[in-house]
Amino acid sequence: MIFKMYVNFVDTLNEWIGRTVMWLLVLLVITVVTDQFKRYLTGQSTDWAFDINYMVYGVNFMLAGAFCMKHDVHVRVDAFYVMMPVRYRCLLEVLFHVILLIPMTLFCLDSTWGNFLSAWNSKEISIVSSWHPPVYHFKFVMPLTFFLLLLQELAFLIRYVYGMVKGVPYVSK
Repeated sequence: MIFKMYVNFVDTLNEWIGRTVMWLLVLLVITVVTDQFKRYLTGQSTDWAFDINYMVYGVNFMLAGAFCMKHDVHVRVDAFYVMMPVRYRCLLEVLFHVILLIPMTLFCLDSTWGNFLSAWNSKEISIVSSWHPPVYHFKFVMPLTFFLLLLQELAFLIRYVYGMVKGVPYVSK
């Protein structure tokens, strides 16, 4: 029961975050079009557009990772996978998650958390443009992304263990 509640909570959280950050693409289009119009009319680019664009796109791209995992749309080679019985597929997924995916995500979470703390302590700014906006708050997105991804990986691990034991895929809600 607690596992089902966890899986439903993580699915709902990542669904909400994914559907919320997708609206950042509208902001991205607005900033790109604004910069293009200014460049066309005056011959000069804006000082702020490049920084805003990579920050907005970065947040969108990173926070969509757990959403994509929830919907199982990450790239996978299914040549033999689809022909396996459910129990073997689930066993393969459990091994993949335990041996590779979760340790890699924990490593990335630890690394990006250290990067965020360093940026926060130094009040890091962007040196890419003449605008020099602060980026230390933006760097929090990286550890947040890997934390959300870890939560979703654990939810999938629960699903796959269930599938391994029961022989049928886990269906949430």
